[in-house]
Amino acid sequence: MAFKGLKNKKIGLFYVFFYSAKIMMFRILIATFCLLSFQVKAQINQNKVDSLKTVIAQSKAEDKTEAYVRLIEVFEYKENDSADYYTRKLIQYGKRTKQLKPEIRGLLIKAKFFIQTSTYDSAHYYYKKAWAQLESFEDYQLKSIYYGDQGVLNFYQGDFKQALENFSNALELAKSNKKKDDVLTFLNNKALAMSYLGQAEASIDVHEEAINLAKELKDSTALGRSLNNLGLIYEDMDALEKALEFYEKALVIKEKHGTPQDILNGKYNVANMHRELAEDIQDTVMLNKSEAEFENLILEAEKENYGKLVLFAKTALAQVATSKGQFERAIELYKPVIDGALAQKDNQTLRVVYLNVGSNYFELENYQQAKYYLELAEPFIVQAENPSDSAKLYKNLAKTYYELGEFKKAYEYSNNYQKASKTLIDEDLQEKITDFEVKYETEKKENQILEQRAQLAEKDLEVRRKNAFIYGSLALAFVLGLLGYLIYSRQKLKNSQLQKEHELQVALAKIETQNRLQEQRLRISRDLHDNIGSQLTFIISSIDNLKYRLKDADSVILDKLSSISAFTSTTINELRDTIWAMNKEKISVEDLQTRISNFIERAQSSKDEVQFSFSYKNEGPDNFAFTAIEGVNIYRIIQEAVNNALKYAQAQHINVSLFTRDSATYRVSIVDDGKGFDMLNASLGNGLANMKKRAQDINAKIEISSNQPGGTKVLLES
Repeated sequence: MAFKGLKNKKIGLFYVFFYSAKIMMFRILIATFCLLSFQVKAQINQNKVDSLKTVIAQSKAEDKTEAYVRLIEVFEYKENDSADYYTRKLIQYGKRTKQLKPEIRGLLIKAKFFIQTSTYDSAHYYYKKAWAQLESFEDYQLKSIYYGDQGVLNFYQGDFKQALENFSNALELAKSNKKKDDVLTFLNNKALAMSYLGQAEASIDVHEEAINLAKELKDSTALGRSLNNLGLIYEDMDALEKALEFYEKALVIKEKHGTPQDILNGKYNVANMHRELAEDIQDTVMLNKSEAEFENLILEAEKENYGKLVLFAKTALAQVATSKGQFERAIELYKPVIDGALAQKDNQTLRVVYLNVGSNYFELENYQQAKYYLELAEPFIVQAENPSDSAKLYKNLAKTYYELGEFKKAYEYSNNYQKASKTLIDEDLQEKITDFEVKYETEKKENQILEQRAQLAEKDLEVRRKNAFIYGSLALAFVLGLLGYLIYSRQKLKNSQLQKEHELQVALAKIETQNRLQEQRLRISRDLHDNIGSQLTFIISSIDNLKYRLKDADSVILDKLSSISAFTSTTINELRDTIWAMNKEKISVEDLQTRISNFIERAQSSKDEVQFSFSYKNEGPDNFAFTAIEGVNIYRIIQEAVNNALKYAQAQHINVSLFTRDSATYRVSIVDDGKGFDMLNASLGNGLANMKKRAQDINAKIEISSNQPGGTKVLLES
């Protein structure tokens, strides 16, 4: 598909959460509470409500404010009307007693409620109202809540630059006040905002700082956030299986320690990875599974009144329809999402949906509508400054303008696409995140090794002390001689270790280079498979549809369409053969033998009257192997020779033989009993010229001999 891989970025779905300096308002329900019956939970909450009302009635000003906040938390997520009622009571209490703190605190809580219900204009209104009083009011707790929650609001609206600024302000405030728990919170939020701005490499450093602090504080929830955000970075790098691995690790932690919204976010990320993997490998079963996951998520999110996730899950359902080729259905699924996002002024969702709707209209060849929606998406994507989305937009606009005949604009957007794509290719980032992952995974083992070394060092020290006590009375010369011998031995051992370390580093560098080359091969072969392969398949499908619609047409036209379809199928087989060769550094004789046998079987099925035979003999080592270039060129020469015999020679028998002798010697022959051709007078066509060029590329000799009649023989030797 031309627009495959358009991703619904998970704004707010990666543990960006609302912060309170003393009380984390999202940490209301933990896993233990979920195991209790409804009646018991209701009784516990009622007791807590009664207790807090007593505190409000009898306590001092500071305690009253915190009691109101705790009372609001009791009703949050369960009885929003009650939560809103006590929020207004808190604001009124502040105004009545002329205290700024309770009034500002109430305004901030009010703003947070509107974020949860995706009523962003109202949220901005209350934040502005709170800041008017807070700006000159020195209170760490209130300002950290303001910056943190305001950053979340910016994030939800796709304004990642402003979100990063607010998270950075909150982080500096927490560091200056030495609030380690808060520092951990804002490190995670800052890293996430950086990754959405394309600063993925720099965000890794922030994640590492957050993980180290989470371990110091023994905060598993914060560790889960970092794992989740690393999954996001892997997803942007299209390392989908690694992204799924990190999302699943994060979900396990969320289900133990997170809020209902945290758990829903985690489930969404896992389901979305199932969808993207299904698209990548064209697995219909996995695609249907992810569709069911999204439908369940919509029901759960609606039950929790989590409007943001409802929009994202509905968007994902539309993307599943696109993956199934149901473009009109996808557009119909997107329409209510657009209405909801416009009502909530949710620029983040609009950015994704406009881009995806435009791509679906392109698939339907409705280029005017495609242009309309892609142009709607452009200002939102430019504002978000996300390199991945920018690259997709420019690519799609370039194709759309090309189809509309607006070649100047098509060229302009094509250049923009090339520039945006360059920012996505970052080998340093991949190396850095791999190093980070290895460090994270092996840290426990390293700590165990360090502990063992410490124990061994203590035992060694004890032995040395005993020896020093026993032999302390020996002569000074003997002691000096012994010390000299020990120093010499240690230096010799050290030199030996340094030499081994150097050899190991050289070996690791070689392995790393080979791994990078293999990754490049895999990336290119995957692009060939996903782009060219899917386009050829689309051509075959289109021809078959055209044949069905023209079933009453002239037989000449139908035969021509069948010929084009067969040629395209052959081209797909050729592409698969190329991908097969690109995925390997070495091609074994057995692998080449299997490939040749498969080709001969296909040729046999197309020409029942021709008898094929294939023989292989090996007098060399068992591990004989060709380079990838040798293997693919030998295979292509055999293909060309057999095709020539079938097409021109009218042969009855075709024999292919492969003989290997030592680690560098082989012989291939293709013999047919056809009518042959005049070697002196016949002009060399592209086929024979290609065979000679391929033989030259692998430093092999090729001889082509033919008699009239008497058949043709092609001999290839190294």
